[in-house]
Amino acid sequence: MKDMPPLKSLLLKNHPAALFGVFLWGLAVILIFVKVVLEPGHHTVLDSYLLGAERWIDRVKLYSGPGGFIYTPTFAVLFVPVTKLPVFLADLLWRLFTIGLYAWASLRLLKHFQEYSGETLFNRFGLFSLIAVPLAFSGFRNGQFNVVLIAAMMLVVSQIIEQRWNSAALILAFIMSLKPTFIVFFLLATTLFRPLWLRVPVMLLAFLSLPLMFGLDYGVEQYKHFLEMAHSAVDLGVTTPNWASFFNIPAQLFNVSVPESLQNIIKVMLAAITWAACFYAIVRHGTKNGLIYLLSFAACYHVMFNPRSVNTDYIILGTTLAFWFATAAFQWRDKTLTWTTGLIALGVLFAFDISRTLVTGATSWFNPLMATVFTGVLIWQLSRKRVFAP
Repeated sequence: MKDMPPLKSLLLKNHPAALFGVFLWGLAVILIFVKVVLEPGHHTVLDSYLLGAERWIDRVKLYSGPGGFIYTPTFAVLFVPVTKLPVFLADLLWRLFTIGLYAWASLRLLKHFQEYSGETLFNRFGLFSLIAVPLAFSGFRNGQFNVVLIAAMMLVVSQIIEQRWNSAALILAFIMSLKPTFIVFFLLATTLFRPLWLRVPVMLLAFLSLPLMFGLDYGVEQYKHFLEMAHSAVDLGVTTPNWASFFNIPAQLFNVSVPESLQNIIKVMLAAITWAACFYAIVRHGTKNGLIYLLSFAACYHVMFNPRSVNTDYIILGTTLAFWFATAAFQWRDKTLTWTTGLIALGVLFAFDISRTLVTGATSWFNPLMATVFTGVLIWQLSRKRVFAP
């Protein structure tokens, strides 16, 4: 074995599925590079990010309704340097940045649980990637900020495990200052860990104040416009039944709409239950285990109850599915859970096609259904006292 060629030794040492999972990262980068070269400016949301930055430079109104640039003024300010790059280069670098950040955050998270798995980090990362990369590919291709969002969630989990409270607070505050839909994970993490109680609000105020440093009147005006835009965006999500959110399941399947007042009551009740479940997991099973439940419940709540969820947003759910899948397969050797999480992930991957095949004209009801099923799986595992770190 000592004289065996390195490649042959690698192939014998590592699981074939893990090798294929790692291969998918390289394939994703190649496909995206080719896409950018052959079709620059296609299938990308970078143009909306640059739109906000260019409007900031021109000192005009950042927002033009619930479409286009829908992020905070802080986002616009921080993206200004990117406008100095050629569009082709900016498009490519942004996509490579999001892929690299996601891969790094995934490895950081998996490494914290490696000692309990009985497998190499390569194998666990590879099996994780087998689920995560296909589900994340559309986010990679489009350069969506949700890739950064779930990467930030994984990094915060790692920082809290390591008790790096300042860096955890910095990430929480920074991402929240850019995209308010981060609020589910933000509130769960911030309220459940006392060292973050003071750090996060102070840092968040600092980031939100950044645009005001470049002109107080203009900055305040843009925040007012942002609140108006956010309100109209939520209204559009609530009143339009084609989003991939929980309350649009009956709307798309049975043409039955849920009144907004009832939606709000259900959201508040389930938010309280979610917080209580995460609190229980942390107290009963310790910080490491509790944080995985927190990440998973936050992902489910985020995609199910964001009124403007779309199918590509389910990278957030797919990442947690990938973690549970790899753990069930390599650490617990639980075939039932492995197949369950694998099939849910497969449903998320083909949700668009399944939705419109089963129901004519509907494209977004299957993903929230999969999120609902996975929430049930999480409750099932929590009731069984399933832990990742004994």
